[in-house]
Amino acid sequence: MRIPEMKPDNNDVHRPDEQLLSRKELTSALELMIRRMETIDSHAMGGFPLYSPGPTDRWVVSPGGSWAGGFWGALWWLRSRLTESTADQRKASDICQRLSPKISVDSANRSLIFWYGASLGALWFHDAEARRLTGEAIAALAASYDPEINCIPLGTGMGGGKKGNKLVTTDTFASLMQLLGHSDRGDHAHISQCHANTILTACHTEDGVFHSVAYFEQGRFRLSDRAGMWSRGQAWAMLGLSRAAARWGEPYLTHARSACEYWKRSRPEPLPPNRLDNTLGLSDPSSTVIASLAMLSLADLVSDGTPWRVHAHQRLTAIVRSRYFTGFDENSDRKIILNRMAPGKFWGCCYKTNEGKDELVESAWGSFFLMAALCVLIGAIEPHHC
Repeated sequence: MRIPEMKPDNNDVHRPDEQLLSRKELTSALELMIRRMETIDSHAMGGFPLYSPGPTDRWVVSPGGSWAGGFWGALWWLRSRLTESTADQRKASDICQRLSPKISVDSANRSLIFWYGASLGALWFHDAEARRLTGEAIAALAASYDPEINCIPLGTGMGGGKKGNKLVTTDTFASLMQLLGHSDRGDHAHISQCHANTILTACHTEDGVFHSVAYFEQGRFRLSDRAGMWSRGQAWAMLGLSRAAARWGEPYLTHARSACEYWKRSRPEPLPPNRLDNTLGLSDPSSTVIASLAMLSLADLVSDGTPWRVHAHQRLTAIVRSRYFTGFDENSDRKIILNRMAPGKFWGCCYKTNEGKDELVESAWGSFFLMAALCVLIGAIEPHHC
């Protein structure tokens, strides 16, 4: 499969570290991931692939996709962007249409589903069905805005439970900013900024550290988790802040920089623990991928973003060269055969499986974010598109 030549990376001349993935290596990693999608698709059998535990190919498949269904469509939109294949674009559009039942589900996770699964098709390909679903998702999410808590709550669907309408989380921060920002209506912009401000009020502490969830009770938000401990929760907050900063500038830009600085201080290694308060537990490379996307976005927003871009490039290089990504450098050929692991597999996502335990898995959302980050580095997409 051929990936067309992309625009040059103007930051190549600034690289202080010759061990960073070259443009050729970045393209090779993307080719592996594109080919990997064929295997995943064969396991999905018309459903939505959710996750596959560890180095296996035992995919858990959902007929409706749950909160992650949009990422399967996003992978195909991104693949279409790279291959310029009409067949890939038709595949992405078909997946997009199968997401439509989620419009009516009471959950802020709809922003994850429809920003990634639909809006990218509207943005990159002017796909009519994607544009329609994007509009319906924006209207549905805006209608769920609660003026009492000044945000769009998590909602009761997709696992939110009976308290979901009083919960606000960082998980959907970025996708809500993206999706509502796709509207040209002033009331949608107002709701979006209210949500961003509530995230800062409820979840932000000092020095860029974030709680991942807050519960509104008796007129104020209450916190149940230790700020900054969950790596992916902190990364979600960073990504959301970078999106808010791109739309409105300050004070979100200062908060985005502060949150990224905290990440660098608290997680100096590229494969951080899932939780800082359990260093003997599992790592979560996927959190680094999301954090790196936030830093790549920040790099585009500040006067000298090269250090942020280089830092993200370093982290993504470490992930692609780690055992959590198969088929690259020392993880190739004989090692794949010995471990029976297909090339192009990113299994570095810490996830609570149906067995009620955390496992490292391959997932549609993890693969999308890694592919998107690599695409940003070669100039195939803009940082604010993912």
